[in-house]
Amino acid sequence: MSEILLTIAAILALATVLVHSIVGEKRLIGPLVTAGDGVMQEDLAKQVIRFAWHFTSILGLIAVYILAMAAYDFAAADVTLLAVTGSAFLIAGIYDAIVTKVKHIGWPMLAAVGALTLFAIL
Repeated sequence: MSEILLTIAAILALATVLVHSIVGEKRLIGPLVTAGDGVMQEDLAKQVIRFAWHFTSILGLIAVYILAMAAYDFAAADVTLLAVTGSAFLIAGIYDAIVTKVKHIGWPMLAAVGALTLFAIL
């Protein structure tokens, strides 16, 4: 059961990371950098914003790896690392839902990844 929950969590997290990077670049980062208003008139600001956005996706891929490896060999999984990972995703999802008044598309996926991960270690 735990392996199935973690596999689903890893797949949802991977989908979230891909959507974050691809759709975020197209609908948010690209237009923001192209607009060139305010601080975005500076080349450094444009580079840092794009880097930070996609680096977040890379960090998400690390979380996907953690979840996938735990699903692959649950007996060897670090339960504390899974608890921290699951809690971070669940808290991020809840926070995102609250601050965006559930308008941001990412909150259900973030919360689901967190919940699935935490249920897997119970």
